[in-house]
Amino acid sequence: MRLFKGSEVKPFTAAKGETVIQYTGRLDKHGRSKFHSLAIMILQPGLSSDPHAHEIAEESFLVIRGNGVMKVNEDSFEVGVGDCVFVEPGERHTLVNTGTEPLECVLATGPAWQPTDSI
Repeated sequence: MRLFKGSEVKPFTAAKGETVIQYTGRLDKHGRSKFHSLAIMILQPGLSSDPHAHEIAEESFLVIRGNGVMKVNEDSFEVGVGDCVFVEPGERHTLVNTGTEPLECVLATGPAWQPTDSI
């Protein structure tokens, strides 16, 4: 068991300007986990995540603040607080902040996210 204080976890900026705070996963020096990743992603108004798919991992997005549009393959739909989107391996996806406040999501990925799994 390990406890991670929010002040100990350092955010990083991803490809298109989204802020990611990874609590557990393969890249985190505090919470090494090969079976899952847990992170928070923050998109400022007008920003989007980089469109991508995962060869192996599945990923869930739980919106905890703001609203936006989730695009999965050819489908697009509005998401807001309390909505959860499950993305299967191979599904190309991106999230766009269409609101006026930051869009925050809890991300759960299994197995743990690693850069080589993103295509």
